[in-house]
Amino acid sequence: MNGYDFDKTIYDGDSSTDFFLYMIGTRTYLLFFFPWFLLVVSLYGLKLLSKKKTKQFLFFFIPWYKKNINAIVEKFWDKRINKVFDWYKNQQKDEDIIISASLDFVLMPAIRRLGIKNCLCTLYNVQTGKIVGENCYGKQKYVRFQAKYNKEKLESFYSDSMSDYPMMRVAEKAFLVKNKEPMEIVVPK
Repeated sequence: MNGYDFDKTIYDGDSSTDFFLYMIGTRTYLLFFFPWFLLVVSLYGLKLLSKKKTKQFLFFFIPWYKKNINAIVEKFWDKRINKVFDWYKNQQKDEDIIISASLDFVLMPAIRRLGIKNCLCTLYNVQTGKIVGENCYGKQKYVRFQAKYNKEKLESFYSDSMSDYPMMRVAEKAFLVKNKEPMEIVVPK
């Protein structure tokens, strides 16, 4: 089994950020909340807000669209699924697992379109606008992986960030994706 982060690893960009900007671009009245968005991002930058709270505060408006959020996300992916790197598509295997901090309601339609069967990501309740459990980031990726798959090792793990060290550590091979290409690295175990 090979593991992959999603954003900036197999996808050229950050899907949550892209979706956020898509929502603002297609629903310009959300710009009314620009001061709120700026405040949230500033508090996160000052380390006064966690990643989890930041996501919840930035995506506070999603419950307004709960009846048609799936259709909105599908339209978003119609224009962005081509941002998945060819190198990934060329080596994709049935048993691959995506482990991502991206919000599930945004990520899962892309996962389905790519034919990926295994995915762990941040769970978001579109009814309440709250993240369920923990943000699937850093060590939490490893915790979730072990809880679901109870596996000691992966064949390989790919990421754009050393924040995924806990997953890289349990892989036989680790790859860091820089400039849109994976490069094998040595990870201390």
